[in-house]
Amino acid sequence: MEICVRINDDCENDYTFQVSKEDTFESKIMKVFDKNEGLSRFMVLRPSIFYKKQPTGLSKSMHPGFLTENGCLLFHYDADERKYREPLELKNKKIWEQMWPGQLVLPEWELSYRNIAVFAAILLGWLYTDLPDVISPTPGICFTNQLSKRIMVVARWYGYNAIADKLAEEVQVNSAGVVAQWLFFALHFVKVIFVALVFYSGLVNPVSFNFLDFYSTRKVVITKNADKLKETLRSVGWIGAKRATYDEYRDTYYNYRLEKAGGLVPAYKSGIMQVAANPGVNLEKGEGFQTPLDKRFTESTFKTMEKSRKFVLSEEYLIQLEKDLKEVIKKCEGDVPAINQQIRKFRRLGLFESGPELTRLVELRKEVAPEPETGAADADAKKTQ
Repeated sequence: MEICVRINDDCENDYTFQVSKEDTFESKIMKVFDKNEGLSRFMVLRPSIFYKKQPTGLSKSMHPGFLTENGCLLFHYDADERKYREPLELKNKKIWEQMWPGQLVLPEWELSYRNIAVFAAILLGWLYTDLPDVISPTPGICFTNQLSKRIMVVARWYGYNAIADKLAEEVQVNSAGVVAQWLFFALHFVKVIFVALVFYSGLVNPVSFNFLDFYSTRKVVITKNADKLKETLRSVGWIGAKRATYDEYRDTYYNYRLEKAGGLVPAYKSGIMQVAANPGVNLEKGEGFQTPLDKRFTESTFKTMEKSRKFVLSEEYLIQLEKDLKEVIKKCEGDVPAINQQIRKFRRLGLFESGPELTRLVELRKEVAPEPETGAADADAKKTQ
């Protein structure tokens, strides 16, 4: 069984993990975040430096999901909202007892007030050093002045007295006018805000600010000895496949259908442009991943769809999905690289070709879905004609 775990609290980092029937979340997924044995030794897993390195628990997303054009499920952008989160039992229940295959696991991250306080103190200290001389209790201590003083010493040592004299003049208190001092301080304030936003967004998210800790994470790359990393990946069930977002799926599917049709104009004439530009359908309450787990072996996905136009998960559906994947693999005619590529594509984007059962399933569900707006793709096709 495979499930997805969101890393860095980022919808573009939903990675697939393989679990066995005996695994619990404590023995498998929480191990990923263990600072001594898990992946956190080698990569950053938390959203930003303002959070603790290990989550306090795990939740599963109960958002129904998005049904692709060929009957697979992707995660909605709202999948991590609080109203869709349901806590998971870490020790006393097996993973398969709590999750549908492919469902999304969301780590519960806790703010690190220590990190926040240290970061705020550093930025405020930096801001203080650049206070205008006219109001600063300790004027002239900004980092630029400190650097200029050291360059001045070096310049005098090598006989560049003119440069040294100019620097000495610039580091004098109130060497600049009052207006200029406030302008420089305003620019520095904007710079500090920008730095704070960069760290807050996770754009800069180091494993550690400790050089020794950072080096230990890079040691795998430097020494090219990845045995420990490989063993860790194997022990936590890491597959390496990353689930696509809706935008990635839509763009890839659009290009696939256009290429298969032979270009933009043939695709438009064949009437597939609307489908290619707006594939699939958003599921609603009670559908998809909101299907009760206790109905896995009793519910019929296809009969329910025929009767009520609702998409529910079941063992019947999972078996059909596996059959269609095997049909895709069969077309590879034993070509191992091609087979691996199709499996990776399936894990990331789902099927792009499906049998009549799944095709019918999507057609019926789209009968009760809101009509998508005509996209720019149709307009482009008309211009090309």
